[in-house]
Amino acid sequence: MKLYLELFILGLPIAGLFALIATGVVMVYRASKILTLAQGGVMMITAYMLYQFNNDPATNGGKGFDLPIYIALPAAIVFSGVLGYVIERFLLRPLRDRPVLVSVIMTVGILALLTAIAGHVWGYDRQAAPRLTPEGQIRFWGMSLGYDRMFILGITVVIMLGVVYLFKYTTLGIAMRAVADDRRAALLMGIPADRVSSLTWVIGSVLAGLASILLSPIVELNPLILTLISIPAYAAALFGGLTNLVRMLVGALAVGILYSEVPSLSFVKSHDFPGVRELAIFGVVIVFMFVTGKSVQLQEEEI
Repeated sequence: MKLYLELFILGLPIAGLFALIATGVVMVYRASKILTLAQGGVMMITAYMLYQFNNDPATNGGKGFDLPIYIALPAAIVFSGVLGYVIERFLLRPLRDRPVLVSVIMTVGILALLTAIAGHVWGYDRQAAPRLTPEGQIRFWGMSLGYDRMFILGITVVIMLGVVYLFKYTTLGIAMRAVADDRRAALLMGIPADRVSSLTWVIGSVLAGLASILLSPIVELNPLILTLISIPAYAAALFGGLTNLVRMLVGALAVGILYSEVPSLSFVKSHDFPGVRELAIFGVVIVFMFVTGKSVQLQEEEI
């Protein structure tokens, strides 16, 4: 019981990071009605860009710019925002009048391209990511909790509160909600819908980038691992029907805890089950959607 309680607590910071990624997915979907599968690629390449900016080239095979972390971190975050803008403005906006499946396939192509670029430039071997969180741990009730997990949980709570404030109390947030509810009506009211969509992609990409920067020291840098780690976040977004942020947060909490708990189950430990976490998470989401009868609306189509 103590082990499961400890895993539950350890799962809370991971749940927060999944919530950041899923929030970006939901924001992009509400603004453009596109289920973007490129989010995993954006978060992965952002983590590698921080690695590139911060690393000393003399000790890393010539890869790195040796910038101090207080410069490398903002540079990587800006890169993620610019990448999100480029994806929306130059790759997806021209496809707006095409069938929505064309745009979804485009995001799959972007994901594959970013993964291939990262593999070509930095390789597929695991590498240590720059650590932004404090080291050490605290013990309570006979359990240990790392300072890094506490730091991650605190940062994600602050960011999520900022996102809620943005949506509810700022002009930009109100414009985002207006475009999400009815793009044509927003245009008639004088809201620059294209600009709002671009800003939504920028914010969603920055959230994904921040999540990957905080998560990469835990899972290490690897193009495939960092891309696949976005799968639970998509599950959380689907749990919220890609529109409901509150339900998405509940889904992220459940997914994060499940992600931590599943590998400790005795049946799983006694057998070799690669991908068991992702299988369990999507199994729960599929059952939830089947039982509740929820579906995902993509413009005029339903899936």
